[in-house]
Amino acid sequence: MVGELIRLKLTIQRHSLSWKRVLGLVLGVAAAIATWLAVLVAAPAARSDVLLFALAAWLVGWLIGPILTSGAAVLRPEYFTLLPLPRQWLGLGLLASVFVGVGAAVTGVAILALVVYAVVAAWPAAASIAVAVVTAVVGSALLLVFVVALSRTVYALLGAAMRTRMGVEIAAIQYGLMLSSMFVGWLIVSPVISAVPVFLREGFGWLGVSGVLNLFPSSWPLLAVDAAASGDYASAAGLIGALALVTALVVAAAVALLTPYVGNRTVRRRGRPWGSRVLTGGRVLPVTPLGAVVGKELRTWWRDPWRSLEVRSSIWFGIFVAIYGVIAGIPQLAGLAGIAVALMVGLSGANLFGQDGTALWQLVVAQSPRAVRADIRGRQIGLVVALGAPAFGLSLLMMLLTGAWDFAVPVLAGIVATLGVGSGIAVVMSVIGVTPGVDPHRRVNATDAGENNFSINVALWAILTLVGPTVAVAVPLAVGGPDRPAWLVLTTLAVAVVNGLVVAWLGGAMAARRLETHLPETFARLRYPGTAATKGRGGGLLDYLSGQAESSALAAAAAAKGEKPAPQKKEPAPRGKERVG
Repeated sequence: MVGELIRLKLTIQRHSLSWKRVLGLVLGVAAAIATWLAVLVAAPAARSDVLLFALAAWLVGWLIGPILTSGAAVLRPEYFTLLPLPRQWLGLGLLASVFVGVGAAVTGVAILALVVYAVVAAWPAAASIAVAVVTAVVGSALLLVFVVALSRTVYALLGAAMRTRMGVEIAAIQYGLMLSSMFVGWLIVSPVISAVPVFLREGFGWLGVSGVLNLFPSSWPLLAVDAAASGDYASAAGLIGALALVTALVVAAAVALLTPYVGNRTVRRRGRPWGSRVLTGGRVLPVTPLGAVVGKELRTWWRDPWRSLEVRSSIWFGIFVAIYGVIAGIPQLAGLAGIAVALMVGLSGANLFGQDGTALWQLVVAQSPRAVRADIRGRQIGLVVALGAPAFGLSLLMMLLTGAWDFAVPVLAGIVATLGVGSGIAVVMSVIGVTPGVDPHRRVNATDAGENNFSINVALWAILTLVGPTVAVAVPLAVGGPDRPAWLVLTTLAVAVVNGLVVAWLGGAMAARRLETHLPETFARLRYPGTAATKGRGGGLLDYLSGQAESSALAAAAAAKGEKPAPQKKEPAPRGKERVG
């Protein structure tokens, strides 16, 4: 059965997008070459620390890579739920299939840098070189198995932990780190590059980092090679034995976890959520359709692990932005943490209907202009409250810590404008770029809620463009110094409020109008993706964006299944607009 699963994976990969395989191969080979070059170029006194860090980096990459790229494996356990297969053999086969691919191959090549290190460390004693090389080969093989098995174990545990608050928090930290690195990671590129020659020459030095890294299993093969090169064969055997034991335990855990989960999707609550008590303890919201939608949205943002992941990822995004600013020597950047959170209003909310699964059928059944408008406006208010509160709170906290009060008004204006603009863009993209996700009761991991990269990119650039009026007045205020005129402060706040309200109102009106006229098609895109009934009507900008978003979603779904995207049928040109000649 193991062989059948491996052949199945290879068959799927042959039908996946070739450029992704090529890109993965290029990046993996580049990383492996960098590992070898670092070991060869490093000074003798720093070579151990350099390889220690490189092995730890490969381990961390395997732990967070599958989570951040939404690609744990080609074969997922739930594909085999209904098949009469022994669970242990199924888990073992799925684990073995992970080793057949570019990732495991380039990781193995990189880890084999231990062999070069063993030769250099034991030179010129021939006997010590032979024992050190054997130790390096065995340690490399065990470390490769350990890294891959641990990666699958952590991913499976995170999928299970997504049914708990702790699991959501762990995933949020990782997503927040990824987002902040994409936006402001360039700030620390120069300090890191300037530190590389010093690291290759001196290692960690007095920092004591090597002592901490020595505790990780990724360092044990290196320590075993050092022991073998110095003639301490007992210590070398003990370290290799300890690595073999840990590897066996991790493999057993991975095999046990790589089985289809058929239990409850969420942990049973022991009491009513605090958010619900706040909303229902007294009459906080009006007894109207709008009040009902706002209450539903706020409860969803509070209760649903996947919505909660969006909120927490936004907060950690802002925190890491502040950390990057401090590392780069720009502590004033910490005040932008709240704007970073506010920016996620448009990105996290770019697929609100898709995040609800197929629940849109309730609006289809009770379709009326009033219900549609209440649904759109209620979602906007829920977005602003759910992410606006942490945005203001985080910026206030960062200003207290850094003392950068001179930027309080520009930051406040940026948050207000970004919240309003983001809520307007979010509901528009949620309608025209709706992407089917997994119904909440069927979700397994953090990537099942459905995302559309095209819609997210459109939302990002639309927000950055439409907050232009606020940026135009906030930047002069921020760089104006302490003697800036009072009228500029008031003008900045007024422009921010008007900017946010106008875009939020127009975006909501546009989304409501679009949903009223395309409600059956929108539901069909969720329930029957790729059907002819979901094609956009007309030739306007919204129809074009809708078609591009659907094509992007279908291509992503086909790639996830290892299929080639089906060609889209071209719509006939509207009568009277045919090309002549």
